[in-house]
Amino acid sequence: MAKIGVLHVTTTKKPPCRTKVRIDSFNLAEAGFVSGLPVIATQQLNGFTLVLQDIQSKESICKTSKLIHVGLNRDKPTITVNFAKNFFPNGLSTGDFLATKYEKGVIIARKLPYAQKYYVVTTQNYGAFLRLNGAWLSDAGFIPDDIVLVLSKPGNIILRAWKDNTKSHIEIVKFARTHKCQIMQVQANQHITYFDLNDYILSRANFEAHDIIGVHYEYGTITLFKPDLKPLGFER
Repeated sequence: MAKIGVLHVTTTKKPPCRTKVRIDSFNLAEAGFVSGLPVIATQQLNGFTLVLQDIQSKESICKTSKLIHVGLNRDKPTITVNFAKNFFPNGLSTGDFLATKYEKGVIIARKLPYAQKYYVVTTQNYGAFLRLNGAWLSDAGFIPDDIVLVLSKPGNIILRAWKDNTKSHIEIVKFARTHKCQIMQVQANQHITYFDLNDYILSRANFEAHDIIGVHYEYGTITLFKPDLKPLGFER
């Protein structure tokens, strides 16, 4: 079964600054991408494909392809795809997120619709699980110990930070019940802000384990949605 992941298009830190995609997922090894093996990277519209050379002939390397090798970082296989004049997939730029499919000897990456963040739903205790974490939560107005109202409905989840300190806990609970929301609290661990969404919350939005989830946010509100992957050829 193919594994699904998310990649982020970034920029190298040192000059000459280049657009790049770095892959260091454990899915690499499971797909057969072991340190030192040659890989053919082929650019395509809104994405690229990586194929192990041992299952593809050298004649397949053309002007839209280049040869790279699997590296090793902290005992994990790693691939860095640097964009350059002779390899710059049309439609991709720094900041884009890519849906990624890992199959035996092949990795397919395609641009996702715009969102400020993307996550992949995992599992915990045999149920779907999603942890939202990072400095962006503070930028969105979600501060540790804040109360969060969570509204799940088919297709999306809306989270709102409760900023009215004049209300008692009983009043907040009454409000949540009236509006069919769950109540959560923003957590912090070693200066990392986070909160967790369990299987009950996710399943009410029809979010399942291994789904790719997009994030739109403005101050005080976060909206989670599941993008349509069928146009990308990522049907489950």
